[in-house]
Amino acid sequence: MDEMTRDEALFREYEMLLLERDQAEKEAGQIWTCYIRLFGVLLSNVFAEKLECIQRKKTIAYYQCAKNSGGIVDAAALETYLEDELSAYRAQLKEMLRANERCAKAQTSSAYEVQRSKTLYRRIVKLLHPDLQPETDRDEALSGLWNRVVQAYHKNDVKTLSELEVLVRRELRERGIESGAAQLSDIGEKLDALRQELREITTTEPYTLAPLVNDEEAAERKRKELEEELEAYRRYRGELDAVIRGMLGKGNIQFLCQMN
Repeated sequence: MDEMTRDEALFREYEMLLLERDQAEKEAGQIWTCYIRLFGVLLSNVFAEKLECIQRKKTIAYYQCAKNSGGIVDAAALETYLEDELSAYRAQLKEMLRANERCAKAQTSSAYEVQRSKTLYRRIVKLLHPDLQPETDRDEALSGLWNRVVQAYHKNDVKTLSELEVLVRRELRERGIESGAAQLSDIGEKLDALRQELREITTTEPYTLAPLVNDEEAAERKRKELEEELEAYRRYRGELDAVIRGMLGKGNIQFLCQMN
C-alpha cells in the first residue's frame, strides 16, 4: 500500500510538471509575441541598418584587395561576392519582417479565455498527452487530435478545445482505451528531465523578456536603447559611404563591366 501510494504521488507530480512545462512554453510564446509587437519594427530597422554597414565594409575590403592587385574591380564578381556573403543576413532580416507580420496579426485573449483554455487543456492532458498515454504516438488519429489540441491551447481557442475534448473521449472510448495513470518505469529520470526543461524555459529568452513586456518604464528604456543603436548605425553607414567615395574619387579603382 505504501509503495502504491508513493507511485501515485510520483505520477501526480509528473503530471503537474508536464502541465507546468507546457504552460511555461505557452507563456514564452505569448511573451515573444508581445515583445515583437512592442519592439519588432525597431529591431528589424536596426538589423537592416547593420546589414547596410556590413555590405559597405565588405565592399571597402573588396576595393582594397583590387587596389593592391591592379585596381580593377569586376562588377559582376563583386555583386556575386556580396550576395554570397550577405545571403544569411538577408534571410534573417526577412524572417524578422515575417515575425513582425505574424505577431501584429495575432489575436489577444480575454482573461476568461486564458483560464478556460487552461482548464480544458488540463483535462485533455490526462487523457491524451503522449507522455501519459502511449497510444497517442502509436495511433495516427490520436496523434492528429493531440496536435490540434496543442495548437488550440496556444491560441486560447476555447471553442476548439471544448470540441476536441469530446472527440478525444469518443476516440478513446471507441478504441477501448481507459484513461488513468500510465505505468512509467523510469519516472525518476523523467521527473528530473522535466524539471530541467522547465528551468531552461523559465531562465532563457523569450521567457526572461517578460519584464520588458510588463513594465512600461523598462519598455521605454529598451525603446530608447534601440533608437540610439539605430542612429549609431546610420552615422556609421555615412562614415563608410565617405570612405567609399574617397576610394573611388582617387581614381585608383576601375570597374570591369561585362556587356550583354
